[in-house]
Amino acid sequence: MENRIENKVEIKTNNSGIRITNLDLGNMNIKYSGQAGSSVFSSKISTDSKPYEEGFQRIDIEGRKTYIGVGELSREFSKAERDYVPQLLYGICKANSDAEIIETNLSLLLPSLQMPNKHKLVETLKNKDFSFKFNGKDRVVSIKDLLILPEGYVSYFDLPEDERKQDIAIIEVGSRTINICSVIQGKIEEMHTVKYGSLDFFTKIKNIEAGKGEDYVEEDIERLIKRGTIKVTKKAYEEFLNDILNYVKAYINIKNYNTWFTGGTSLMLKPYIEEKCKECKLFANPLTSNLNGSIVASKKVWSNING
Repeated sequence: MENRIENKVEIKTNNSGIRITNLDLGNMNIKYSGQAGSSVFSSKISTDSKPYEEGFQRIDIEGRKTYIGVGELSREFSKAERDYVPQLLYGICKANSDAEIIETNLSLLLPSLQMPNKHKLVETLKNKDFSFKFNGKDRVVSIKDLLILPEGYVSYFDLPEDERKQDIAIIEVGSRTINICSVIQGKIEEMHTVKYGSLDFFTKIKNIEAGKGEDYVEEDIERLIKRGTIKVTKKAYEEFLNDILNYVKAYINIKNYNTWFTGGTSLMLKPYIEEKCKECKLFANPLTSNLNGSIVASKKVWSNING
C-alpha cells in the first residue's frame, strides 16, 4: 500500500494494478465479484433522509446520499436510464473492500433488447473517476475499460466445457425479462428479450390479495410468500411457467436443444420446471450464472490482468 492525497484527504491506494470487477445490476438483486470476494445485495434504494444514517449502507456522492438495500425498486425498465451509479459504486467497493482507491476494469450486463443502449453506459463510466464516501469513508473508483455483455447468453460461459459443445438453448428468467438465447457450435443463433418476469407474477398475486382486502406492494410479495403470509397455489405457479414457455415458443423449440433454465425466477419455479420440462436442466447456480459467465468472459478479454 502507498498513500495518495485526494480532495485533501489522505487515503490508501493499492499497488496491485488494474483489477477486474464484475457486476450484475439486477432488478431485484445486485450481484458482484472482485478481488475481495463475491456476494449479493438488494436493488432497493432510498434517497430519503434517515435519522440514524450510520445504521444504513450508503453512498454519498456530490452531496447526495443514497441508501442501499432499503426503500423501493426502480420502476425504470431500461437499465441504462436508471439512477444506477450509487449502486454500481457500492458494488465496486464491496467487491474490492481491501482498497480505498480502486482502479478497475468493469464488466456489466444488459438484456439483449437493451444492448443498443450500451453506449450510454460507456459514456458515463469508461475512463471515468468517481470520488465519494462509502459508508462515511472516502473512496475513489477509477473505471478504466468497460465490457458490456448480454444477459442470458453470458451464462453460456458458466456451463461445463463439454456442455458448451452441444446445441444449447438458455432461458434466463428474471424479475422483468426473459432472455432467450440459442448457441450452436459456440456461435449465437438466436438472442431475444421478452418483457415479462417474476414482478408480473407478483403483481397478479398482489391483485388477488387486494380482492381479499389486503394492501401489499410487489416488492414484498416474494418475502411474504416465503414466510407463509401469502399462500400461492400450485396452479398459479404452473400458469406462470406456461406463460414463460409460450413466450419462448415464439422464438425457439426447446426440444431441438439442450435447454437450460437460469435466473432467480427459475429457482422459484424449479419443481414445476422439473415436472413440466423433464428434458430441461437448471444451472447449478441460477441466481449467479450470468455473473459467473461474465467472470469467465472478462478474464478472456483482459487476459493480461490478474483480477
